[in-house]
Formats: sequence, C-alpha cells, structure tokens
Amino acid sequence: MTESSTFFEITAILSLAALLGIIGQRLRQPLIIMFLATGILAGPSGFGIIRSYSQIELLAHIGIALLLFIVGLKLDLNLIRSTGPVAVVAGLGQIIFTALLGFLIALAIGMSNVSAIYIAAALTFSSTIIIVKILSDKKEIDSLHGQIAIGILIVQDIAAILAMVALTTFGAKADENGSVLSVALLIALKAIGFLGAVALLMKYVLPGLTKRL
Repeated sequence: MTESSTFFEITAILSLAALLGIIGQRLRQPLIIMFLATGILAGPSGFGIIRSYSQIELLAHIGIALLLFIVGLKLDLNLIRSTGPVAVVAGLGQIIFTALLGFLIALAIGMSNVSAIYIAAALTFSSTIIIVKILSDKKEIDSLHGQIAIGILIVQDIAAILAMVALTTFGAKADENGSVLSVALLIALKAIGFLGAVALLMKYVLPGLTKRL
C-alpha cells in the first residue's frame, strides 16, 4: 500500500468526519456520536474507504490516547468527596442492578455460569469518554448534575478496574509451580503497586510539572 493511497484514505476519513460533524451540529447532536458514525461509514460495512489497515489502526490508537488524556484532565477524584453518598450509592447501585440483570438474562438464554459472569461484568461498564465529552461539548461539566454524573462515573471506573482484575484472576489457569491463589496475589500486588505509583505522581510530581509546562 503506497503512501499516497494512505494519505488519500486519511483525507477522505477527515473530510467525512468534518461533513458529519457539521450535520451533527445542525441537528444538535454530540460530535462524538457523529465521529462514531464516521467510523461506521468509512469501514467495511459502509463505503469501505479503509485499505491501509495498519496505518489507520495507528491513527486510531493515537486518537484514543489523546481522547483518554483529555477526559483524564477533567476527572477529579475529589468529586467523590464533594458529591458524597449520591455518587457512591448511585454508582454502586447501577453496577449491582445491571450486573444481576445481565447475569440472569445470560443464564436464561442458556449461557454457562462463567460466560454469564463475563457478560454481567461487561454490561456494568459505562462509557466515561462519551459522557464526559458530551457534558464538555454542552458546557455542563461544571454544573451540579454534571459533577454528580462524573462522580458516579469515577466510582464505576474504580469498580470496573477491580472487576477486570478479578476476572483476570478468575480466568487464569494455574501454572506448574503455582496456583490460582498465587496468581491472584501477584495481580493484586501489581495493581496496588501501580495505583500507589500513580497516587504519588499525582500528589508530588504532576501538579508542579503541569504548572511549569
């Protein structure tokens, strides 16, 4: 695949995104929804524009990384304190209700217990990226309902991280020299170490560094 064809593919995708973005603004729809529609139309189910899969995949990874970074700038763990029990109760309540309902539905359609657990866990994950982007576009991220929504999302994201760790341990097979318990302890230690390093960076390094930058 030549560089010129890759360039024209990216140009076509950006042009389609711009066109749908204009339409979305006219229809008062969130831009991120229109960008998702752009991906569908540009993909094999739509116009089939994409041919340089590896280059476009790299572009997609860069875009997701930048979007996650921008969303991360707007997430403040102190919101859990300010929104208080509302965020915790609503966030955990939604997780429990959705997981239980998803588990029962999965069992009802004939899935095994293990598969039902995975389906239930997947259904509890909320799209923080989309919700924060929509609130930001509507300039409602600093409003009371926006702050409560973000607080709920933070609670759910923390629960999602714990769920992924638990599912990784649950699905892990014991090796010759260890057991599932040892795998669980190792994953837990790695998770604690990672979160501890991030917490130290957030408290002592990143604020001063961000201010200088």
